[in-house]
Amino acid sequence: MKKSSQIPSGLDHLKMLTQLEARTVEESSKHLAESNTELRMIGTAMSALYQAATCHRKCHGGAHVFEALCARMYNLAVGAYLLAMRGLYDEALSLTRSIGEVSNLVALSVVDKAALTEWLSSDKKSRLRKFSPSEVRKALERKEPSLLLANEDWYARFCEKYTHITPQTKPNMHNAELKGFAGGVYQVQGLEVTLSELATVLGAVSLIVCRYFKFSDLFDEISAIVNSTQDESTP
Repeated sequence: MKKSSQIPSGLDHLKMLTQLEARTVEESSKHLAESNTELRMIGTAMSALYQAATCHRKCHGGAHVFEALCARMYNLAVGAYLLAMRGLYDEALSLTRSIGEVSNLVALSVVDKAALTEWLSSDKKSRLRKFSPSEVRKALERKEPSLLLANEDWYARFCEKYTHITPQTKPNMHNAELKGFAGGVYQVQGLEVTLSELATVLGAVSLIVCRYFKFSDLFDEISAIVNSTQDESTP
């Protein structure tokens, strides 16, 4: 009878994770070209968020609320990107969903200053009742639906497939296999879908950020990436 291989435990298990991570990152990096449109979008949008969050070009004073929102989105994006490169696509997409939540709040603050003021002064109970992700989406739909960055269908899909547990949950199943995976495993479809979703939401919210903070150079750069993507998709 063949003896099954042993799964290490303790510090040896963590060492195994480090080794597997390095292998997955290497495989992911080989798949991605330097000219990859999604990577260009992610990197440029993250630069805009970082510069806004850290007052890199100019400090606008005040309570730095918008800057804090940018910092939260930047940190979420860092986590999502690093997880994606390590084969943890569900976890990366769950963080991307959170970026979508913040993006909607940012968009609402642009078109409804009164709502932003109310959010800033609200207590926990009021925030849960008036400024839940669904209420922010509804408010934005009423005010300016064209700025709705994470709509109801998008949010529901991310909740159902990547965040919440259901009887049909198969973790990190992004290829054609009929089973999920424990741990980070390189999958071509998983990497491409995750980076595409991350690039889309970051690209949209970064345009708003660039307009607000007057990053005209980054606004033009992101717009050019968007236009190149549209040109590529046109037959």
